Amino acid sequence: MEDNKYKIFPVLILAFFRVALGVAISLAVPIHLINVDLESQYIGIITSGTAMAYLFSPLIFRNVHKKLGLRITLILSTSGFLLIQIIMQFTLDPWILYMLLIIDGTFLGFFWPDLMTIISMVSNQKQYIENHVRKNGLMKSYSLSWNLGGVFSFILGSILLFFIDNNLLMFDFALIFAIIGVIFAFFIQNPETKKKSEVLVPLDNGLKCIPIEDEATFPIYIPLVIIAFYGFLISGVGLAYPLKSDLLSYAVFTNYLFYAIRLTSQTIAITKSMDLKLNNIKQILPYSSIILTLSLILMAINQNLIIFSILFFVFGTFSAIHYTISFKLIVFKNVSEKTSKYSAYFETMVGIGFFFGPIVLGFIVNLGIDIGFYFLASLSVLSLIFYLLKRKNLRIQN
Repeated sequence: MEDNKYKIFPVLILAFFRVALGVAISLAVPIHLINVDLESQYIGIITSGTAMAYLFSPLIFRNVHKKLGLRITLILSTSGFLLIQIIMQFTLDPWILYMLLIIDGTFLGFFWPDLMTIISMVSNQKQYIENHVRKNGLMKSYSLSWNLGGVFSFILGSILLFFIDNNLLMFDFALIFAIIGVIFAFFIQNPETKKKSEVLVPLDNGLKCIPIEDEATFPIYIPLVIIAFYGFLISGVGLAYPLKSDLLSYAVFTNYLFYAIRLTSQTIAITKSMDLKLNNIKQILPYSSIILTLSLILMAINQNLIIFSILFFVFGTFSAIHYTISFKLIVFKNVSEKTSKYSAYFETMVGIGFFFGPIVLGFIVNLGIDIGFYFLASLSVLSLIFYLLKRKNLRIQN
């Protein structure tokens, strides 16, 4: 998709392959650490490296592109990703991996915000301001690009490792994705803009241009707590399941297959639920929490591959409800107060969830892998209790 002046295609390719790269190593790293018999608490710490750095890097590097230009900063960040993958080709020492993941999160601090800055600038050009359908199409194309990158990488891992049972191959594909990223970074143009545009959402989590038709009053901590639980549950399962898969001696490819199922169902559910009224999502959320709790309990009990595939589908579908209500409330706050600060809060709380999830689970699964799933189920119950206690403070008028 492109307008008469700006070629947006390289931006979409960068988003696609950066997520494909991140997804590839997000499973390849913990599976590798499990294979070398590293203790689970250290696996949790190491795999949290990217999220830890990303908590701070967007704020630290938010003005880099103003000095160097968007094209140059994207070339630098993608070159950094490539250098990391080159080093991983020579060593997968656990603590070197940890340092590399921290560096990865650091480079992400001016990669995703720069892409969103480009999208924001382009969407504020005249032809988009005057055509909301075209503007929505631009945003949805961007969201679709990174979602498809994740699904593609998980499916690729499933197919590849089904035939060749060697998890290390995913590091090779991560290297290929990084090379493609550097190549397309050179095709990025610095968009022209007549006025300074504001970036509403710096990272991640799609469908950023959904109109809010409801009126709502609520304390800001409600959506922030909900999204923090979301991040914790997603990242917690991301550590607990590979450990259980290894314990049950499942083939490595099933990890990638089940994560492809989860991400696909989550993407579809987010897309569909974004069209719902806030009041409808408010009514659905408690039932979603109950279903999530039951799915996590069943993950602890179950040892059947087919049932696991169903559970990951359910988990992806209903975790999307938590994301959707939090996101729509945050967008409402941004629009009503004409600010972008709540998006920063949103991303920070997502990052906190993804940072602490694997660390906490890494220690808990030492008591038993199934205990880790029960712990996540108890957190889901806690999020339900929190929501039921605070629901009266969330007032929505259609």
